[in-house]
Amino acid sequence: MPHRTLVAVLLLALARPAAAQILKVPAPGDARRPVAAAFSFGFLQTQGRYDGASSTYWSLGEALQYRASLEYGLRSGAIGVSGSLARVPLRRTGGSAVAGSSGDIGLRQLLATFRTPETEGAHQILELGLGLSQWADYSGSDVLTEDEQAARNAFTLHVGYGFGFTLGSRASVILVQDMTTLWGSGEGLPSGESRMQRQYTTRVGLRYRFSGSR
Repeated sequence: MPHRTLVAVLLLALARPAAAQILKVPAPGDARRPVAAAFSFGFLQTQGRYDGASSTYWSLGEALQYRASLEYGLRSGAIGVSGSLARVPLRRTGGSAVAGSSGDIGLRQLLATFRTPETEGAHQILELGLGLSQWADYSGSDVLTEDEQAARNAFTLHVGYGFGFTLGSRASVILVQDMTTLWGSGEGLPSGESRMQRQYTTRVGLRYRFSGSR
């Protein structure tokens, strides 16, 4: 009898730590990495540029820019891809430009991105992006040659800083100030003209998380 009692006590003692080591299994949605999409629009201001291919100077106006992104969450933030579109007012001078030239041109940007983590409530946002910008699809008073109509590509570095605020468990609103630097082709540039061009955007938007947790 004492032997059976001792065995029972030992089994009970072993069972307690074993029970304590049982891991809590998270809900299927919480176990996944967060996947989110964001849409924003903003006020774009861009510096002018000298276009070596047409020997004209481009005076670029202000425009609305629309941006969409898809993001995959990591412990340190989120990586993703973003694309943006804008129609920018354009006045060309010099070269083949006509007197009183006026029109607009499309600006497309495609970037690989990184964003700092989203936390509950109010939080800061830092975004970095690297990719390509393209000027194309001119429409206006000037009659362009085939070479002048060709798209102009530029290597692009993007830095954004702003704030977000969560709405419930899945959505958040964002307000971000972007500074984007473009490096275009140096072909045909006269001495003293720079390949570099700066753009500034203030945008607001909405981010929605489809799966995973913050």
